[in-house]
Amino acid sequence: METQCFHLINGGNLSLLIDHEGVDLGLMRRLFTNARMILPPKKGGQGEGVLEGSLLVEDGLLKKIANAEKGSLPEADEVIDCGDDYLAPGLVDLHCHGALGRDAMEATPEAFGVILGHHAARATTTAVLTTVASSLKEMTAVLRTAETHLDAPGLSRLAGIHLEGPWFSPKRRGAHRAAMLRNPTLEEAARLLEQAAVIRRVTLAPELPGALDAVRMLVQAGVKVSAGHSDATCGEARAGFQAGITQATHLYNAMSSLRKGGEEGLAEEALSTPGVLCELIADGIHLPQELLRHAYGKKGWEGIALVSDATAGTGLGEGDEFELGGLPCGIREGAAWTAGDGAAEGRCLAGSTKPLFECIRTMAEQVGIPLAEAVAMATLVPARSLGLEKSLGSLKVGMRADLIRFSPNWELAGVWIGGVPATPGR
Repeated sequence: METQCFHLINGGNLSLLIDHEGVDLGLMRRLFTNARMILPPKKGGQGEGVLEGSLLVEDGLLKKIANAEKGSLPEADEVIDCGDDYLAPGLVDLHCHGALGRDAMEATPEAFGVILGHHAARATTTAVLTTVASSLKEMTAVLRTAETHLDAPGLSRLAGIHLEGPWFSPKRRGAHRAAMLRNPTLEEAARLLEQAAVIRRVTLAPELPGALDAVRMLVQAGVKVSAGHSDATCGEARAGFQAGITQATHLYNAMSSLRKGGEEGLAEEALSTPGVLCELIADGIHLPQELLRHAYGKKGWEGIALVSDATAGTGLGEGDEFELGGLPCGIREGAAWTAGDGAAEGRCLAGSTKPLFECIRTMAEQVGIPLAEAVAMATLVPARSLGLEKSLGSLKVGMRADLIRFSPNWELAGVWIGGVPATPGR
């Protein structure tokens, strides 16, 4: 088998995969029939955006979408009968740390490959790898690995790096080492911005000394800033949004919320501020249904990005151990936990162990929102956050052929990235 790879960060090229007979699998005409295609929801949430029919993929792009009542089907090199399964855009994960015991902080092509391969086989076709609170040297190593990363068949596309930390409140550090936390400085921000081309987002606590100046510098350089791991008051959160913060990292988790006496915090300010995108970890563990439903009611589907926050514990089994930024962690009762040196109050959740696909299921089944909206929160909305909505995140003619197929009972039946099947079984 021969492969040809391209740089991924700047987004233009599709991977090509040549099979043993010399057929370019990326250029094959693939026809998906008898599919229930999940289209973008209508504005204002009216309609579920599901169309029964067929979809043609050609040259790695979506060539034609037709409803079931249209006439003859076009010719194709391969016909895939979906048997009334759903066909949706590939998922876009804005917050992913690792899988199978491997962490993005390793800053090696091998670790990146294992992580991106595992999540590709589980429906995530584009991912933003995420750091933890660490030294400037360690963060720079991750950014440099991302700069030289090459796309490869069967792996999720790497859209860039999310620097989660180290500018956090000690009171809300979660599963981040206390010794790594520090206040932001313009000097450190400038050093990080030497690799600005691969930085997709920086998460910080807006109440810290120097935070607002750092926000302005990052935003001016084209880097989005998110508020998180923060003990901000309502006023401090508002000042952060006015300075240029446009997102909230894993809403409600590791951030200030309604306090005794009725004082609101970062969570409430993020929910009430127009234009602020809120991440949700809808894995059924991090947040109860009531909070997920409340966030949806306040922001609507267009204001929420579902994220996995998957750590190295993803794909491991009960009792397995792993590390997150130097913290010993383990899988207990299906969730990832620190060994007691996480949050200031002791043991805490160490990210998630579930892929992003499971978050869609939680929102649709447990929260009860329309399927098309749940899918959009893990496809179109994060694609917009990355500025990639013109090429991925929805089923429209001309978009990249990043597709997932799944049954009504949530069995994943196929993943295609640029029209090429993702490598199964990772």
